[in-house]
Amino acid sequence: MALGTPKSEAGAKNSVLRVNFTTLLYTIKFEPILEMAILGVSIIVLGALLAQAMADDLVFAHNEFLLYNKVYHKSRLRQFGTGWRQYGTYNYEVASNQLWLFDPHPYKAGCYYISNEAYPHYRFAMSRRNGLIMYKGQYYDDQLWKLVPSGKNDGFYYIYSCTYTKKRITKFGPNDQKVGSYDKGQHDDQLWKLVPRFQADIYTDDIFHFDNRQGSTSITRTISVTTGIVTTESSSFKSTTTFKTSMEASLGGSKASAEFSQALETSLSSSTTSSWSKTEQIVFTIPPKKNFKVMQHKVNFEGVIPSDSCTMMTSIKIFESDTATFSDPDKFII
Repeated sequence: MALGTPKSEAGAKNSVLRVNFTTLLYTIKFEPILEMAILGVSIIVLGALLAQAMADDLVFAHNEFLLYNKVYHKSRLRQFGTGWRQYGTYNYEVASNQLWLFDPHPYKAGCYYISNEAYPHYRFAMSRRNGLIMYKGQYYDDQLWKLVPSGKNDGFYYIYSCTYTKKRITKFGPNDQKVGSYDKGQHDDQLWKLVPRFQADIYTDDIFHFDNRQGSTSITRTISVTTGIVTTESSSFKSTTTFKTSMEASLGGSKASAEFSQALETSLSSSTTSSWSKTEQIVFTIPPKKNFKVMQHKVNFEGVIPSDSCTMMTSIKIFESDTATFSDPDKFII
């Protein structure tokens, strides 16, 4: 059943101001006081651009988020059932029914289907007759939504319907049920902060080090090397697909992202968390007169739901040196 015939689509175009302040200050000669004023303005604008760039680094597509309201700052959007209006907000412990997946339309740029982790077959829809509802069924354009920044570089967004282009998801009051749509003036209770399911800390860990520069013979050592994903708690996940895509999104543009994506694919191919990693005993031989160490790529994924948090361990590399320092010509160290 169609929820309403799409009337129009609107695409908000984001513009980014780019100013070469070095050129500006060196090509125009100012009096000292005016120079200080221009420099002060430059610093303010550069700060705003930096904040916008940080916001632009947020990956929306295939990522899951908690949605916090700006006015009711502890209130997170949630779904609590399969009825059309079984959505609202919640102020206490974080749970999977507060995670929202942004699934991009294949060719309507900037428009997303928004579905819930706990109820993955239901999507927010803007019905012409019934207002904001949860809908399970065929995909229609009135289920598409666009994120529009507040314009204040504060990390908050309006969530606009891509079909009924003035309609925005709104929280009307402190009561958890007071969520719906609004198409008049813009107010802060229509603004939502998107907090990603995961924050990724990518680093290279020194897992073994032995300095044999004073030695005259080779030395062997056996160490345990774990690869794959190790969870901090014994957990079960409703969907390893959204778990994986949210983790990938948190990696952003890491130079080792292809390596990490492959490791995620391999590890999460199993349905049980105990099979997501393996530990091997590896024998290393440290030559005489050599400083020797083994390093490994790792990612700590910190989840907004504590039981989601985990560590992924991937490639290892051996470093040898005649001195106290090690060279890294292929830039393995992140």
